[in-house]
Amino acid sequence: MGRAMLKFMNLTHAPLKPGGRFAIMVEVVDADSKWTNLVEGMTAYTPEQLKALLDDAGFVQTEIHRKKPMYATILGVK
Repeated sequence: MGRAMLKFMNLTHAPLKPGGRFAIMVEVVDADSKWTNLVEGMTAYTPEQLKALLDDAGFVQTEIHRKKPMYATILGVK
């Protein structure tokens, strides 16, 4: 996965107080969706990849919530 995204997750984690929460809401798309083809250099991450990045950045109690098949919220706690 991208180093820049992991760096972003680390920077997001740092200023949170213990117990602070961070949420990512995404539209679930394929890596070769029309959006990634429209924006040069864009990477589409799966909810599972984003959860792994949160874990790697030190977040705990990370969870993926799906209300509809094409939308997901990924939560992490410092």
